[in-house]
Amino acid sequence: MTRTEIYELYVLQSKNVRQLKKVQANLNKDINFYINKNDNFQIELKTKLLALLYSTLSEAQFIQFIHTPDGYTSTEISEIKSAKNRSLEEGWRELIDKAMSKVGDWSNNPDLLNRRNSIIDIVKEFIVKPSILRNKIAHGQWQIALNRENTNKNEELTEKLETLNVVIVSKWFDIHQFMGLIIRDLIQSPSKGFHNNYWTNLIKLEQYLNDTNDRTFETKRALLMRKPIVK
Repeated sequence: MTRTEIYELYVLQSKNVRQLKKVQANLNKDINFYINKNDNFQIELKTKLLALLYSTLSEAQFIQFIHTPDGYTSTEISEIKSAKNRSLEEGWRELIDKAMSKVGDWSNNPDLLNRRNSIIDIVKEFIVKPSILRNKIAHGQWQIALNRENTNKNEELTEKLETLNVVIVSKWFDIHQFMGLIIRDLIQSPSKGFHNNYWTNLIKLEQYLNDTNDRTFETKRALLMRKPIVK
């Protein structure tokens, strides 16, 4: 791909991302409405759709990231896509490692290595793990998750499906946006923006995680019940 083609694809994918964010906002409004109406069936239905949308948005932003103007070369983009074809985690790892390499030799720099590992850990927890649950939902396993061979019940993932709620999924979306800020700086401005903004954005992310640590579905329901919603 030429630089112009990379830029044009970035513009196109940015339109997809904006549209998906509008869908997210709409689904959140629907869920709030049904929480207020105490309609558990609709709450569960919309929450599962929101979980599917999260992984869809994550996928869209992944493509957007790798086509960031003046970021990766055409060869690097191909290598990242090839890694992602092997697995979601490998794709994100390749994306991050190639971007970190523009900052410096992270494998021989303890500070850069720590930063790189912090980003990888967040990707594993909030992008890779949700994608596993997404796959179960996408394959029709909305209440009971099956094992890989579809021969028995997967107890761990079934429990995650049972406890999945809008608060959990909304945190996934929010954390992904924090990650987006870090990754964009890493791709677009490895020598300046990343160093200047990395700690600021990471602290904001850590503060967000701390502030939402005690946030639950019940606390959200209690808040919404005080403010009736008219749809």
